[in-house]
Amino acid sequence: MRLATLHLKTARYGDEYRAARFVLLRQQILRHIKRTDASAQKVEQALARLAEANTLGDQRAHQ
Repeated sequence: MRLATLHLKTARYGDEYRAARFVLLRQQILRHIKRTDASAQKVEQALARLAEANTLGDQRAHQ
C-alpha cells in the first residue's frame, strides 16, 4: 500500500489525484446529463399538452 505524500506537486498532479479528479468530473457530467434529460422530458410533455389543448380548441371552434 502506498502512503499518501505531503509533497504538493505530487499530491496535486500525481496519478492518484488525476484519477480521483477524473471520477469526480465523470460523476458531475453524468448528473448534468440526467438533469438535462429530465428537463427536456418536461419540455416535451408541456409541448404535447399545449398541442393537445390547441387541437381541442380548434375542434371546438369549428363546431
